[in-house]
Amino acid sequence: MQYSFSVIAKIRTPFAEKFGIPRQAGLACEVKGEIIFEAEYRNPEALRGIEGFSHIWLLWCFSEHEEKSW
Repeated sequence: MQYSFSVIAKIRTPFAEKFGIPRQAGLACEVKGEIIFEAEYRNPEALRGIEGFSHIWLLWCFSEHEEKSW
């Protein structure tokens, strides 16, 4: 089975590499990130009402996965 995805946004965080990201989110409560939408998906109306929620779910896919054998 194969899946095809189109990028609609990217996440920008202060972490330059994956090894700097804490495994326990509670250790970095003050860290903020941004979701940067691609131009064709920057419709403010699509996010109307989001401020009424404390959390959102992001579905994502690894973008820099390397094929390696065990």
